[in-house]
Amino acid sequence: MKIAILRQRISGPGGAETTLGHLARGLVRAGHEVTLLGVSGQEQSAAALGPGFRYVPVTTWGGKTGRLLTFALNSRRLLRNSRFDAILSLERTLCQQFYRAGDGCHREWLARRAPYLSWPSKAAMQVNPFHRLMLYLEARLFADPGLRRVIANSHQVKEEIIRHYRLEPERIKVIYNGLDHGRFRPLPERARRELLKDLGAPPGVRILLFVGSGFNRKGLAYLIEAFSGLNDKGLQLWVVGKGDPGPYRRRAERTGAADRLRFFGPRQDVASFYQAASVLALPTIYDPCSNVVLEALACGTPVVTTTGNGAREFITPGDNGAVLARPYDIPALQEGLAFFLNRGDDPQVRQAAHQAVAHLGWADTVAQTLAVLEESFEFRVSSFSRKN
Repeated sequence: MKIAILRQRISGPGGAETTLGHLARGLVRAGHEVTLLGVSGQEQSAAALGPGFRYVPVTTWGGKTGRLLTFALNSRRLLRNSRFDAILSLERTLCQQFYRAGDGCHREWLARRAPYLSWPSKAAMQVNPFHRLMLYLEARLFADPGLRRVIANSHQVKEEIIRHYRLEPERIKVIYNGLDHGRFRPLPERARRELLKDLGAPPGVRILLFVGSGFNRKGLAYLIEAFSGLNDKGLQLWVVGKGDPGPYRRRAERTGAADRLRFFGPRQDVASFYQAASVLALPTIYDPCSNVVLEALACGTPVVTTTGNGAREFITPGDNGAVLARPYDIPALQEGLAFFLNRGDDPQVRQAAHQAVAHLGWADTVAQTLAVLEESFEFRVSSFSRKN
């Protein structure tokens, strides 16, 4: 098949870009002709994915809203007279036949975010041009008669799309992201202790880990408040990811926990942090299916997260983690953290964490995605043959 894949940013540290890379390479290995459409000027990023692709730059301009609109318009223009067997978009665009909803449902995100905003901020959000455009593109996408199938990366996202847009359940296929188990894997206890030392942890210290970019959405403020109330001086909170640490350092100073809080910024060796940590905490307001949670579990690290995270589907409360109803419920967050900080180094807990995601692999993700594309392609070929 000739397959076009749309995504503004072709490569990068984000989950969608990681997914795109694995999908594109997997489809090429399966013998298909893959064309990537991304924002102009990303030829080097496209080349980083390896050989076998055709790259088509899409011109965009303006700020965030302008880029969103012009990517949708210009990718449609470029594809209008093309002859692809399948057009798979990882963005809300105007011409997709298949849509992977890896970024979740924007209408759901706005609904979950609203209770945390002041009334002026809520009013501003209602008229914000970026949100208005996102909602327009999202609604248009799901109502498009040319849309054949939707791929959701969790059952949570599937249910959100059905609830908000009344899409038929049989048109949505849940395909989880894969995992690189060669990179994300448990370590023996002795190796973990050596790793802690290599990462600069003082002797005898245990690590409560937060990983993610977008500190506000992912609940870092709630985590710092809960962490500061834990009566454990041998515990440190390590934060890995992109964001401004200033407001969070000041919050930690006010609660007396600043000397036990460390910011590492974005890291390529994030697997080492998962392996060294006793618990990963992500009290997020909304995540379609956090790769961070999947990766931590794969490394044998129990996870405390929320019902707003699709990755909770891999957590069995009490066995390999805890799931909170509300990210701002500090007592419940402290209870979940304390429970797994006491048990997070238990081999049985770490084994339960690893086993929960041991079946996830990129080869399966690619194969399931290809099956969705081929099913539609074979149906169209069969229909054409009957007509002729």
